[in-house]
Amino acid sequence: MEQVSFQSFADYLSTLDEASLITLLEARPDVLIEPVPRGFLQLVYRLDGTDSLVAAMRTLNRDTVRVGQGLAVLGGSATVPALAAWLGASQDAVSDGGAELCVRGLAWRDSGALRLPERLLTHWSADIGAARPVETMARSVLVADLRTAITALGADPGSLGKSELGTRLSELMSETDRLITIISGLPDKTQGRLKELRRGLTGDYSWRIEYGSPTSISQTEALIAAGLVLVSNRQPELPREVAVAAWRAETDLALTGRPMIARPDVDATMVRSGAQAAAEGAVGRVTALLDEARATPVVALKKGGVGPRERSRLAKRLSMPEGDLLLWIDLAYAAGLLGLVDGGYAPTSDYQDWRAAEPGRRWAVLATAWFALEHAPSSREIEGDKEVPPPLPLMSGAGWLRRTMVGAAGSAGLGASVRATGREIDWFCPLHGYDPVRRDDKIAAAVREAELLGVVAVDVLSELGEHLLAVNEVDEAAPADAVEELARRCSGLLPEATFSVIIQSDLTAMVAGQPSAGAAQLLRDAAVAESRGAAGTWRFTSSSVRAALDAGWAADDLLAELRTMSAHAVPQPLEYLITDIARRHGHVRVRGMRCCVVADEATTAEILHTRSLAKLQLSQLAPTVLASPLKLEEVLTRLREVGFYPIAEDAAGTMIVPRRQEHEGSPRFNGPARRPPRVSPVDLARRLAAHPDDDTILGSGAVKLLARLNTRLNEAELGLLADAVDHNSDIVITYRDNNGTRTVRQIQPQHLYGKWLDSWCHLRNAQRDFAVANIESVSPAY
Repeated sequence: MEQVSFQSFADYLSTLDEASLITLLEARPDVLIEPVPRGFLQLVYRLDGTDSLVAAMRTLNRDTVRVGQGLAVLGGSATVPALAAWLGASQDAVSDGGAELCVRGLAWRDSGALRLPERLLTHWSADIGAARPVETMARSVLVADLRTAITALGADPGSLGKSELGTRLSELMSETDRLITIISGLPDKTQGRLKELRRGLTGDYSWRIEYGSPTSISQTEALIAAGLVLVSNRQPELPREVAVAAWRAETDLALTGRPMIARPDVDATMVRSGAQAAAEGAVGRVTALLDEARATPVVALKKGGVGPRERSRLAKRLSMPEGDLLLWIDLAYAAGLLGLVDGGYAPTSDYQDWRAAEPGRRWAVLATAWFALEHAPSSREIEGDKEVPPPLPLMSGAGWLRRTMVGAAGSAGLGASVRATGREIDWFCPLHGYDPVRRDDKIAAAVREAELLGVVAVDVLSELGEHLLAVNEVDEAAPADAVEELARRCSGLLPEATFSVIIQSDLTAMVAGQPSAGAAQLLRDAAVAESRGAAGTWRFTSSSVRAALDAGWAADDLLAELRTMSAHAVPQPLEYLITDIARRHGHVRVRGMRCCVVADEATTAEILHTRSLAKLQLSQLAPTVLASPLKLEEVLTRLREVGFYPIAEDAAGTMIVPRRQEHEGSPRFNGPARRPPRVSPVDLARRLAAHPDDDTILGSGAVKLLARLNTRLNEAELGLLADAVDHNSDIVITYRDNNGTRTVRQIQPQHLYGKWLDSWCHLRNAQRDFAVANIESVSPAY
């Protein structure tokens, strides 16, 4: 039966004109990834893949879902007039919904009727179960029970025979409104039992009811007495008509049309300035986070991720809310700017180029990463009873909600309220799967994050947000191309960021804005951060200036850079401090030979007779030379503690400049991603038209082997997996391990041995073996 359905769908697709076929392929971009279907039947198999169906269903609005569900209830095939009558909607509204399903390859037209693919029919019929029609059931029901049911439904069975009784009961149960009225009048416990029966929890009537409770028995008997359940072969069975009526009683089937979204009265200038300020702030906060991580890596938990204690420390250090810090950590990691080092996270090699880029490009990298994230950084899911700390990946539908909300606000027209759009998200995104509380949390998080990034300002989509949405609507664009295009569009909206430094006579520097890389490096070398944020405070101290000179700065160069950077003249107290430290710096030299202290005769005598330096076990070799058995680093530290400003020298007397500690993390994916090439919708449409019946399967040897190992995957999924094995290209799988844990992973198969697939797992960033039999679905890697 399923094969007949596939062939019927393939025949329908082959009749589409080129423009209609191209539109369908654009709506299902996963089928454009190599290996592409070679004929229409292979196209149907690809369209019927679980992941492909799920991706397409996510784009449906509530009205279209209701049309599909109604079609499923009517057996998966119905005419528009029949479907409109059952839904109580206009034929135009139902026809529009049917057209949306057909455009997305989720239905097709067959002899004037709409039809659903078998897999989608099964999914949308799940709430009804596999119940049989009452006319079929009646053959195995006692005559007395048929009479009881007819009477309970308000009709007189009279002296009808068994066949006539079955027909009469079928007529009564075809009146859905009558059944809904009866169901609505049932007690809550009885309605609860009806739901259990719809899910197939029947059990053996009179001897054993599922769960074995007397309550279940009594409620089942109440349903029998109400004429809603029949006893067939001594078991209670729910007729399909009653299951349909019960589902319809709890489901709002009204086709309402697209909700009207309010348009707040806002000033366009305020929107632009607010978005620009937010975007600059987002770039600045991520920069501050990565600058800090470059000097001191962010500490990771043993199992990975940044724990609450480290987040609290970072938030205090960077003067930002801890809730916002979650977003910046996730974005930096997702954008490939933050990577792993031993025991923590530090900027990757891409960070320097990103930091030096124009503001528009820096923002584009972050915004594109945020838009693609599958979770809400500021509202992360809890797995079991444990937090999944950032930046560890997790399964979530929050990204789907975010993209739908932003897209709906954008398509509602200029100035549509984003929050109002979020309140209507159940229409735009009816299959999100969240309960009302969690749904509202995800929407609130999406709005907050969009405001922090400048995508939304004053409750409307900003120009930056509109460009982000436009770039991501182009399915053919690769991620790198999307970033470059977004950067080009936003270059005029985000001018080069400016900053100012005011150095005060109390030896503090007030820094407004995001300092340049050079200014930030100077401040880190020569001062100590006291506060950060929109206006940061740095303090120059004797120790910090000495550290700058130790790092290789000359006093004249340091003062010159400060004069260039400062908005006003460098105060005299700071000049005096730097000059004084420079005069004393290097007056004492510690030479590496385990080790030798060199100074003038008076200073040498002072050091030798300083009691607190007795632990150095100094001995005088000459009037200007002292020796110590301790390491050079320890001698330097002790001398600095008592107020000397020594420099380190090697055995030849050359000054040792300490290497600046700048940590660099490894990229998010160590294994190179090898995404398969994709073809354009036009090219694939023309290939299919030229060879409509081509059913050649590439890599057929691997396909046959994989088919023996996994009987769950369809022909298209096996072909995708075999191609990934043959070419070591990336693929996305849904995998269930032996403990029953289900995960979605992007992998790069290396080779197949026995029943195992040796692959690089991008989720774990490591090599992993996967049992082929445990792979539940396969889809292309975008």
